[in-house]
Amino acid sequence: MISIAEAPGKIIISGEHFVVHGSQALAAAINQNIRVSCQFSRTNTINYKHQRLTSNYNFTHDPVAVVRNKTLSYLNRKENLSLEIESHIPRGSGLGSSSALCVATVSSIASLFDEKLSKKTIYDLAMNGEKIIHGNPSGIDVAVSVFGGLILFRKGNEPKKISLDYTPEFIVSVSGRGRKTSKMINKFNNFQNLTPNYFNSLVDSSHILTKEVLQSLLQKDYIKLGSLLTFFNSTLSEFGLSTAITDQLIDLCLEFGAYGAKITGAGGGGSIIAIAPSKKTHKIIQELNNHGFKSFSVKLPQNGVRTWSKD
Repeated sequence: MISIAEAPGKIIISGEHFVVHGSQALAAAINQNIRVSCQFSRTNTINYKHQRLTSNYNFTHDPVAVVRNKTLSYLNRKENLSLEIESHIPRGSGLGSSSALCVATVSSIASLFDEKLSKKTIYDLAMNGEKIIHGNPSGIDVAVSVFGGLILFRKGNEPKKISLDYTPEFIVSVSGRGRKTSKMINKFNNFQNLTPNYFNSLVDSSHILTKEVLQSLLQKDYIKLGSLLTFFNSTLSEFGLSTAITDQLIDLCLEFGAYGAKITGAGGGGSIIAIAPSKKTHKIIQELNNHGFKSFSVKLPQNGVRTWSKD
C-alpha cells in the first residue's frame, strides 16, 4: 500500500516577518502543493522527484528525514520507509514549499499506519523540519498548510480560521529569484538591535494594520485592501527585503489596474501578491506571464493537507 498526502503552499497577505516578533498576520492556502508518497521498504529512502541533489547531499539533516524520524518516534514505530516527494511549488519562492513538504511528510507517514493525528500534532511534528530549514520560524506557514483556508495567526496562539461569504481572488507572481528564508529573517532581525524602539513600534503597527486588512477583506473593500498591501510592501522594502525584480512586478500590477500589491513571504526575491478588479485579473496575469514571470490566481479558500491511499 502507498499512502499519499498533499499539502498546500501559502501566501501571507499581511504581517510577514513582524509575526515572528508578536504581531498577528493574515495568510491563506493556495492551489499549489507538494505531494509525499510513503510506503514500507527494506531501507529508509527519500526520493525528490524531478529534483537533482548533489552527490554529497547529507540526508541526515534533510528536513524530510528529521520529520520522518520524529513522526515514527511519536507513533512508537521503527519500520523503514520509502518516501517520494513531488513538488508543484517553486523552491525559494516565498510560497511555503518547505512547510508543505514537512506537513505532507507527517501526514503520509501517519496515514500509512492508519493513525489519525490531530491538526495540532501534525503542526508540532512538522515544525521540527521547518526549524531545520528556517531556524526561528513563526509557524504561520505550517499552520496554513495544516488548516488550509484563510487564517489569522499569532505566534504561540491557536490559529483562527476566517470565513468569508464570497470568494476573493488574489494574483500571485513568482520573481524567479530564489533566496534563503533564514537569511532574510536574520536580516530583518538585525534592525531590532539597531533601533529597538522604532522596531517594536512597527511590530505594534503591523498588528493593528493586519486587523484593518482583515476588515477590508470581510467587507470586500478592495480599494482599502490594495492600499494596505502596498503600504505593507513599502515597510518591508525599508528593511531591505525588496528587489528590483519584485519592484518591477508590483509596478506592472499597478500599471495594469491592480488596487495594490506587495511582497509575500520572506522577500529578497520570491513572490508578490496583488488584488485587482475581477475584470482586470486575467489581463494582469497575462501581462506578467508575457514578461516571463510565472503568474496565476488563487481563489480563497483552498483546502489544507489531505491524505489518501492506493494499492
